[in-house]
Amino acid sequence: MAGNCDVAVLGLSTMGSNLALNIADKGFQVAVYNRTTETTDKFMKANESYKNITACKTYDDLKAALKKPRRALILVQAGAATDATIEQLCKSFEKDDIIVDCGNARFQDQTRRAEELEAKGLRFLGMGISGGEEGARKGPAFFPGGTLSVWEDIKDVIEAAAAKASDGRPCAVMNGKGGAGSCVKMFHNAAEYAILQIWGEVYAILREWGAPSAKMADVLSSWKKKEGMGHKALLSSYMLDITVEVVKMADNEGAGGKTGGSLLVEKTLDWVGSKGTGLWSVQEALEAGCPTPSLAEAVISRQFTLFKEQRKAISKTIKLPLGTSYTDDDVEDLFWATALALISTYAQMFDCLRVLDLKFGFGLNLPATTSTFRAGCILQGYLLEPMTKAFEDDPNLPNLLCGFTKEIQANLPRYKRVMAKVVSEGSTGTPVFLASLSYIQMMATETIPSGQCVALQRDVFGRHGFKRVDKEGDFNCKWPELQ
Repeated sequence: MAGNCDVAVLGLSTMGSNLALNIADKGFQVAVYNRTTETTDKFMKANESYKNITACKTYDDLKAALKKPRRALILVQAGAATDATIEQLCKSFEKDDIIVDCGNARFQDQTRRAEELEAKGLRFLGMGISGGEEGARKGPAFFPGGTLSVWEDIKDVIEAAAAKASDGRPCAVMNGKGGAGSCVKMFHNAAEYAILQIWGEVYAILREWGAPSAKMADVLSSWKKKEGMGHKALLSSYMLDITVEVVKMADNEGAGGKTGGSLLVEKTLDWVGSKGTGLWSVQEALEAGCPTPSLAEAVISRQFTLFKEQRKAISKTIKLPLGTSYTDDDVEDLFWATALALISTYAQMFDCLRVLDLKFGFGLNLPATTSTFRAGCILQGYLLEPMTKAFEDDPNLPNLLCGFTKEIQANLPRYKRVMAKVVSEGSTGTPVFLASLSYIQMMATETIPSGQCVALQRDVFGRHGFKRVDKEGDFNCKWPELQ
């Protein structure tokens, strides 16, 4: 006999518990389950005022609690834990019941799971979630992918729980077949790596220039509302908000330190971990032949932080110059360098999604997908509004850079000028700033002279052949013997 719960949430860690409360707040009856019953009991006690949440101690309890077709959202650790949870659900669920994996999965895994579950008569979606703890509670962005009919049977819950963009649209849209949703979430995370690194490099530049912490906080806070070429609050974003908080946060006992005037960022070890989605995305981009230098450099930048002892030893033998002072014009240059670096990063992400869509046949609707980034997720910010409009106005836009032609044309000199200052006068590493600049310059160049040279170099030593600009076909040249 079917129960009265609309949906189940499996996994009551931070994301799962907050999403369960979010869905319950929207009026749905929610069943909850956690592998350890102590966690379930603790959750229920902390939220005893909710009369529309039902605790389940076993998978059979879940089966009994849910309306048919049963709908379950899995929010457990990606990988083996997810597969184990799905395996247990398969033993209890029946034909046409729906299982949704909300973890940070590699998109090929979601395609495999969909095929396996559909062969058993069950239905499956792979659905990434972005927004962190706060987003899960107040309204995240969702990135579902799989079979359209499955989405139609669960979107009432997801759209209700999702963040709403400025035009009222929920930040949840079906991204396409197979692992499309998890592919979008993977590249969302890769862009997140790069954008976090861009803001980290902004901090490093200002610090090397000698800007006091209060000045840094003032500069970055002013950028939240700073207008640029008709764009109100051009850089306003969640990423900028958290950077301001990082820059000004004092050390404290709650963070393992002590009060006394020091900044927490100065007491923080320069070691950055990761969970793999950035690396997966770069690997997919490389295999698909799609250039994503900013995403790649963001992954490499984290890898640099892991080599603390080597860096410490090398720094004792190689002395790098210290940075110099700065002017208001330098800060203005840095503002525009940041804006163009962000645009470049997004252009790489969206272009790679387009390439992978062609490779895997997802059926991606890029304008709709872009629109879901505008609220709720970690990447939310003003720039996503004109980006969405650019793709909606022209779904076949050659590249997102083309949607910001006037901004790039007018401010590329500023970008180059501040990078020249950083590189020539100081020692701060800015790999993602430089990669983003290179992407703009390479993609806006009809003929790449270095490419012409390398094509012939390969023919000299390996007789690999080359193509010509004036006729079709493959050619070789007779070269003198050099060895």
